[in-house]
Amino acid sequence: MNILSDYFKKFLRNLRKLAFSRRVPRKFLTVAIIHYDGKGLKDVIGNFSVELKSADVIVGKNFSKEDLKILRAFERSFQNKHILLTELDNSNSVLYHHGNYINHVNSFDIKKLRSFENHGTVIVVVNDKKLGWMISQMFPFYCIIPGEPFQETLITAPIPLTRNSDGYYFSKISYRNQVTIIDLNIEILSDFKAK
Repeated sequence: MNILSDYFKKFLRNLRKLAFSRRVPRKFLTVAIIHYDGKGLKDVIGNFSVELKSADVIVGKNFSKEDLKILRAFERSFQNKHILLTELDNSNSVLYHHGNYINHVNSFDIKKLRSFENHGTVIVVVNDKKLGWMISQMFPFYCIIPGEPFQETLITAPIPLTRNSDGYYFSKISYRNQVTIIDLNIEILSDFKAK
């Protein structure tokens, strides 16, 4: 009986992996932006576990290699998530990246941005407000510019998709150790791409 049970568990695990790898993009992606000051990651994950589990994409800034060890303890909660975490000391450096819906860029590199577009990326994380705005106006991406705690976090989008027609889709002053959840319509990006 154990052999049959083990086989069935393995079959379900492989089926889940296959479904994740061939998943058709949905109309909306739920994004969790972690505003993290570099201290108390276990508390952040514990206090915002529902938000993090409900997200398809997780973006974080100010993470260290020690934080990755803590995240590994919660690995089951983050299975099948598209994740991008940047480093604490060097915000231009990606510490952890998983998934194709999200990627990171430091400069306006057309070849790199075209390759992101071809691989199904819909969210690009950047460190500069002007760079994010420029990328969103020329490519079908939402750009996330995560801010430091007590500073502004921004999401840019192509101008036709923004309420004020200014290219800024979302803006929030982030506080210490919290998580912001936002739904992004990715189907509308393909309409922008077609134009």
